[in-house]
Amino acid sequence: MIKEDVALLEAVDVVAKKPLFEQKIDRMLINVENSITAAGATALEILERSPGVVVNRQNNTIAMTGKEGVIVMMNGKINRMPISAVVQLLAGMPSNNIKRIELITTPPANFDAEGNAGFINIVLKQSNDLGLNGAYSLTGGFGKGSILAGGINFNYRKKNFNLYGDYSYNRRDQEFTSSLDREVQLNGATIRTLIESVRNPSAQRNHNLRLGVDLELTKKTILGVLISGYDNQYNQLGISQSTQSRNGITDTLLNIKVDEINHWQNLAGNLNLQHTFNDGESLTFDADYLHYYNNQPANYYTSYLDGSNKFLFQEQSFSGKLTPINVGVSSLNYSKRFSDALKMDLGVKGTLSRFDNDVTAAMIKNGIQVKDPSLTAKYRLEESIFAAFSSFDVKLDDKTSMKLGLRYEYTNSNLGTKEQANIVDRHYGRLFPSFYLARTFNENHSANISYGRRITRPTFNDLAPFVFFVDPNTFLSGNAALQPSFSNSLKLDYRYKSTLISVLYSVEDSTISLFQPKVIAGTKKVLYAAQNMKNRKSAALVFALPITLTKWWNMQNNLIATWQEVNAYFDKNLIQVHNQNLQLVWINNFTLPKDFSAEMVGVYQTKALSGAAVTLPFGVLNIGIQKKFKDNLGTLRFGIDDVLNSAKLRLGTNLPEYNVVSTIVLDFSQRTFKLSYSRNFGNKQLKGNRQRATGAEEERGRVTN
Repeated sequence: MIKEDVALLEAVDVVAKKPLFEQKIDRMLINVENSITAAGATALEILERSPGVVVNRQNNTIAMTGKEGVIVMMNGKINRMPISAVVQLLAGMPSNNIKRIELITTPPANFDAEGNAGFINIVLKQSNDLGLNGAYSLTGGFGKGSILAGGINFNYRKKNFNLYGDYSYNRRDQEFTSSLDREVQLNGATIRTLIESVRNPSAQRNHNLRLGVDLELTKKTILGVLISGYDNQYNQLGISQSTQSRNGITDTLLNIKVDEINHWQNLAGNLNLQHTFNDGESLTFDADYLHYYNNQPANYYTSYLDGSNKFLFQEQSFSGKLTPINVGVSSLNYSKRFSDALKMDLGVKGTLSRFDNDVTAAMIKNGIQVKDPSLTAKYRLEESIFAAFSSFDVKLDDKTSMKLGLRYEYTNSNLGTKEQANIVDRHYGRLFPSFYLARTFNENHSANISYGRRITRPTFNDLAPFVFFVDPNTFLSGNAALQPSFSNSLKLDYRYKSTLISVLYSVEDSTISLFQPKVIAGTKKVLYAAQNMKNRKSAALVFALPITLTKWWNMQNNLIATWQEVNAYFDKNLIQVHNQNLQLVWINNFTLPKDFSAEMVGVYQTKALSGAAVTLPFGVLNIGIQKKFKDNLGTLRFGIDDVLNSAKLRLGTNLPEYNVVSTIVLDFSQRTFKLSYSRNFGNKQLKGNRQRATGAEEERGRVTN
């Protein structure tokens, strides 16, 4: 008689560590949760060390492969707040709650046509299990000030009910310094201004919350509700010294104190209904409402002294901005797979936006505001965008696939004030085609080609200007005359085993470049505002080479070479600027005994263009070590950011024939020591929450403060 011998085996964990950078057909993935040096960092700091990404914290802009106009998404949902506010949001978002970051340079037709430089999608951690599970993390650190961060995410599923969410908090008390050195020719004299500033934020704190629920109404129908929001506040006390000289002789000294608050609040709701008719055929409806509110008051206290440092007088001024933004979005998408070789996606979408911008600039005299009528106004922008798209995925044979897409968008945009209606009144429609062709030759060789046409609309804030004073002769503002820009991009990718080579070429007409300097005629005042350039031509070569030196040492080498030609207008004269740029990203991962591991990341960039200005070379080095404890007791990480204290941004413009000569130096980063602990909890054997985007994926990138 044969007896059955049953042995119960314990669960076996198969662990495969993903590389920090992973290239897909249309995007590069940055696997943040696997990085030791990313622990305790912010999302913005991770972007700063990512291949092809350049963050300019002075202008609050993000560029990718040499082009500004990047659209930022969270879990596939575009953040429709201004890019400058997005930069502040990312600066307060701890990496411990981020799974990966996706750099998408050639978006398909189901993405909005907005964004000439492509998309950056930040994917927050989602639990992969059923029941109650999740993870939490805590980080503390110090540099020139303290760092405190924490976050938790959870997922609970029971039968046809799924509740999930996450919360993160970040607080930073770190100073940064800056300097501005410029010359202006006025009435035969050389007027030089040197401004040196130290800004010590008393607190930059950020709360981020997301809560969602999915209900399986039937086996084929799912109803989802998602509510998210954040409350981000930046308090700053800045002290500046401005020295003004005429023909090399100091004639005026200014001591300036700036007390500024930048407070952003957001509440967003999404209703999602998804019905699956049968295998490969589904219909999805999304309705979104997004509300933003920004309050940004700033008080300036300026003391004037003569060239011998003798006190003359003091004045107080004020600038303020109240900005409520309301956006409604609805979309309907239909997907059908006819066969293994053919899939179709169709969709329509409508977006209605209303933006109010109450801008105030005033002098304070005897405690009373005396408003400057040329800089004070209440702007209202109303905009509607209607879109329809179709996309076809075609498998030509076992080794070749193709994707064709066509999107149409029609835009109505109107901006005005009570005193002046129709400052901007535009109505235009455009077609945006996209094309992808991929071929796998064998296991080691593959290639693909892609083409796309994109648009970058002026941000709300650029059209309805804000005003920020650097000193009495230096201003930052917007430009209601900005026009949208259009680009055409072609990209080629070739893979040999794990080595990737990509070539990208694009031509962008009416390129929007932020914070370009302009001397106000007949004065020594300089205004920095967004401007349309005639065009910008860009070519980029990306070379990614992973190397396994030993079984305990892996290296990832990324090289991005960029060529740019910028044609811009200065005083109605056309100028041409060329530049070649090289960015190197060097990542080393070390597997050490007793569940220890280490990481070293180096980034170096040669000079690059920012509009007609040139960003000078800079580099940064980060190191970290971690220990994984057994029995699910968590992970402890220690890291040092900017080991060499070298991450300084230097920006220069040298056009003396157009009276524009300046150098800006920004030091937003200091050597920082971080200690982080994270731990998973809950049932690891169950199914995770539904991965989905909302109908407003492309709606959150055009709000600016």
